[in-house]
Formats: sequence, C-alpha cells, structure tokens
Amino acid sequence: MLLNLLGKKLLLGIDIGTTSIKIVELRKANSKVELTNYGILEKFGHLERINDAIQTSSFKLLEESTALLLKKTMEDVKPKTGEAYLSLPSFSGFISTLELPEMTERELVKAIKFQAGQYIPMPLNDVTLDWQIIERINGKMTIVLMAVPTEAIKRYINIAQALKIELKGLELENVAVCRLFGKKETGPAVLVDIGGRSTCLSVMDQGALRMSYNIDTAGGDLTQVIASGLGINPFRAEELKRSYGLKIQSQGDVKIINLLTPLLDVIKREIEKISGNYYLRTKRKVEKIIFTGGGANLGGLEEYYYQQLGLPILKGDPFAWGLISYNPNLAPIIKEVGTSLSSACAVVLKNI
Repeated sequence: MLLNLLGKKLLLGIDIGTTSIKIVELRKANSKVELTNYGILEKFGHLERINDAIQTSSFKLLEESTALLLKKTMEDVKPKTGEAYLSLPSFSGFISTLELPEMTERELVKAIKFQAGQYIPMPLNDVTLDWQIIERINGKMTIVLMAVPTEAIKRYINIAQALKIELKGLELENVAVCRLFGKKETGPAVLVDIGGRSTCLSVMDQGALRMSYNIDTAGGDLTQVIASGLGINPFRAEELKRSYGLKIQSQGDVKIINLLTPLLDVIKREIEKISGNYYLRTKRKVEKIIFTGGGANLGGLEEYYYQQLGLPILKGDPFAWGLISYNPNLAPIIKEVGTSLSSACAVVLKNI
C-alpha cells in the first residue's frame, strides 16, 4: 500500500477515452475525498484523419500506442501511487436491466448466467459478466447486467502491466458516472456524456444507471461542421468552438448556430427518445438533463437545450457538485476541466 506523507491512502482514476486520456489522484481525508493531482492528454489527429483516435466503437484500442500516450500522461502527473481503477468506454460493453424474484446469491449467479444469453449479443464465452442489484422491492430485484468482451479487458490489463500500474479494478464509465451523480440527483434524469467521437446517453434514477446507449454524433462532428461551413482548418475550428461555442453569433456571413443546429438536434431527439422509452417502461418522467464529459463545456449548450426541451439543464461536474474537494487555488482551472474528469473520478470514488 502506497501512502502520501500525511498517511492518507491515495488511488488513481484513469479514463482512456476516444481522443484523450484523463488521470486523477484522489485521497480520503477525514470525511472528504480530495483531488491531489490530475492530468489530461488530448489527441487532435482525428480532426484531420478520422481514424486517428485512441479508440472508437468501430475499431480496437491499440495497446502499444495507447500505452505510450498513458505513459506520457503519467510522467506529466508524477502520481505518488501506482494503484489505479480504470474506466472502460461505455461503447465497449453491453448493458441491460432485468427484474428477478428475490433469491439467494448462489441462485442469482445461476439465474444471471441463464438469462444473460437473451440480452447479450455475443457468445457468453467471449464476454466477462458483471451485475449490480440496484433495487429490492415487493419481493423482486432490479439488476443491471453488464458484459464486456474479455478480449477488450485483456488489452487494458496488458497496458497497465506494461506501465507497472497496479490495476485494482475496471468499470464501465456510464455505470460509474451515473452512480457518482446519483449521490446528489436521485430522481429520473438523462445523463449526456459528449465525447470526442461518441456520445453516451443514460437514464439514471434513484442513484443508479437504468438505461444506456451510444450514438456517433459527438464533439468532433461539431468541429468538422464549423470547419466545412467556414472553410477553415479543423484545428482553428476547434479553437473557435472551445472559445465561443454556440455563442458565436457569426463569422463573416455565416451564423455558427445554423451550422451546428442539425447535429445538436440529433442529440435532442435521442434525449427525447430515451426519456420516452424510460417513461413507457416505468411511468416515471425524466426531470432533468445533465451534460458531462468534455463536450459539456460548449458555451451556450445549457441555454440551447433548455429552450428545446423545457427541462432543467445541469452541468455534471463532481467538483462543482461538492462530491470531491480540491485546493481553492485550482478553482479557475477546475471550472474548465471538471466535467472532463467525471469518468476518472467516478471509477475510483466508490473504492476510496
């Protein structure tokens, strides 16, 4: 066990995304969890070459190149511990919710294995199964069933071993992030995690994930639309997007919001779709929309979706929500990167 100078246990949370790697170092101090260190490495090659990403839902994570990027991030962070929990991209796993009668743990294991074949679109011999009981009521259990290809898990284990990281556990990021924000928001809410190459939409309710799926429309698409519409370099378009977001009124004769509206409306329709499906299943209406991930910082995003959906729009930031404390001197930068660190924080928080 590695300890810092104050004798407090430290743990790392690592989030290997589609176009970036995020690391947080957290410690438990008295009754609080504190951020002691963090690092973000962003890869922008995908703006020019569509397949130049760390990983996507359509191709496999490359162990050697990813290990080099993670090594660079670790060298910049210089963590005081090698014990880490790693978040798996939501698109790398399959998630279903099922209801079973109350039973013993031994009976549950057998029932899960029997039921899994109906929900998992892969041979069960090729996946690693996990499940969580999220509700017990009237003699029935609501269970979130998760399956990740074993081959994908082995790649992450190989990367950790190559860098001498003591990997303590892995978890799908949508499961972890819903649990994280479910500590504060217990009513039905749609969590929208906008990444560089994919967007994950999840319904969380009573503190846990209930429903989830991914779409390909994401932050990189917004950048490409700006670049094409204005006839500028994708890197310059990314700068404009990050600096002004939807608040750019116009560039020359082109209104940026007009370029982005079709893509923003794709996400809006998916929010409406998953909200409607959850209502049909449970008769519980979604009360709020929570945006997290790097895309949540897009200027004007909250105002746009409030106008479109008529629901409260929140920014999912574990620091702003008071779930994790930090040095006040970091306040300006944490405000900018807090949503980006959500997955890395979520996967380690329950274990610290």
